[in-house]
Amino acid sequence: MKRMTTISTIAMLTACAGLAGCRLNDPDTGAKSEPVKAEPKAPAKPAVASGGSVMFYPTGNRETSALALERMAPSEVVAGQEFAYEYRITNLTNMELKDVMLKDDCASGFSIVSSEPKAMGTATNPSWGLGTFAPGQSKTVKLVGKANVTGGVLTSCAMVSYNSLLCVTTNVVQPALKVTVSAPELKTSCEDVCVTIVVSNPGTGVAKNTMVNYTVPAGWTAKGATKFTAGDLPAGQSMKAEVCLTPSKTGSFNSQASATAEGNLSAQSNVAATKIVQPKLEIAAECPGSTLIGRTMTYKFTVKNTGDFSSLNTVVNAPIPAGTTFVSADMNGAAAPGAVSWNIGEVKSGESKSVSMTLRNTGAGSVAVSATTSGACAPQVAANCSTNVMGVPDIGTLLTDDDGVVLINDPHTFRYEVKNQGQIDLTNLKVVFKLDEGMEFVSSTSAAAAKVSGKNVEFALGTLKPGDKLAFTVTTKGLKEGNLVITSETTAAETKKANRNDEQVNYIGR
Repeated sequence: MKRMTTISTIAMLTACAGLAGCRLNDPDTGAKSEPVKAEPKAPAKPAVASGGSVMFYPTGNRETSALALERMAPSEVVAGQEFAYEYRITNLTNMELKDVMLKDDCASGFSIVSSEPKAMGTATNPSWGLGTFAPGQSKTVKLVGKANVTGGVLTSCAMVSYNSLLCVTTNVVQPALKVTVSAPELKTSCEDVCVTIVVSNPGTGVAKNTMVNYTVPAGWTAKGATKFTAGDLPAGQSMKAEVCLTPSKTGSFNSQASATAEGNLSAQSNVAATKIVQPKLEIAAECPGSTLIGRTMTYKFTVKNTGDFSSLNTVVNAPIPAGTTFVSADMNGAAAPGAVSWNIGEVKSGESKSVSMTLRNTGAGSVAVSATTSGACAPQVAANCSTNVMGVPDIGTLLTDDDGVVLINDPHTFRYEVKNQGQIDLTNLKVVFKLDEGMEFVSSTSAAAAKVSGKNVEFALGTLKPGDKLAFTVTTKGLKEGNLVITSETTAAETKKANRNDEQVNYIGR
């Protein structure tokens, strides 16, 4: 819409800045002002400086005014000292403005020392005829003034007038909003889901103060902002934003966003679906129930994926337990110090894979075996089992002496020795010496105390480890002539029968 009018406008700018009130000291005051040299043309609606004071004429609004009048001056001056200030007048229209006139209304206490261009009029009411302004053109009036008072506030008022054919154009526009959302179709639960949001203005005119809001799926956690300011969105322009989120569980989830702008503009996006999947591993361990010392034992571990997505880079690790040595492993199992590991690669959803290792035991007892498995986005799980390794007990004993003929009542010494010839500890080990009638116990070198009961002499020897032996002597004497016998019976908790030895002696009279 255009409207043409011929106008003559006068506007006033008032600045209270510790300066104002004018007394023109220019020697040519009262003469016509000299023509002002036009400054280079500026584009329509040129930028206006933010410093100083500014007013727009005739409406007070820059967008609908014809002239901008700016005054740039210090906010504080020293009495009696000269200072510079200036006016700048700018044509805000796309047409010529004619007969532009600047007037300054000065109060007492202030004087103009000089101006460029020179002023006309009186000392208290100087003016400058600035002529014709091309579209977008600016002109500047530079002044040097002086405050002649010792304190207070000086007020100066500037006025501008012009004549022109003023054309006002009003554009009728219809801005609009559109929002689109895109998201990955498939992600694992240990990956971030990054959603792209694009808001655009497919209409005409500017969509002002545009805001975008993304709705976070239930249970998800956003890693940044979910509300964005697109600001003033020109026609045909768009803004893109990204929201990255961490899913909390598996399943299908929807992403959606909305946008609003001034003028009750709003838009809802499409729905973008993302399926969250996760592998889930289980592992089972199989062990031999029992075996003997020195035998080999094979352990099997089975990995199964019960999740809804493949487990990639799946590994199995099994420590080598104490009391065993590594023999072999299948499926390219690698033995490192203290452990065996397998890389079984991809385990698809519902698939199972098995690996095994063979160990040799070195001692009796319970061998506890464990294994763990994990994969990409598959948390580690573990399984264990145990094997009972049994040893075979065996006792070796010896009972001997040096003489076979001994005088009655002379002491006679027997040497006793016991050795653990088996694979396990012998516990509750004891020996009982049985003496024939006519023999009598005298003494022993055993660390264990002798327990004498009639013709039986018992020693509790405790525990004897495999390969260890124990020796001591037993001294007796004969009370009568004849062939008399001493018998030893050695037992342990691990043996079913006693180990027997005997030694005979011929006792003779003196």
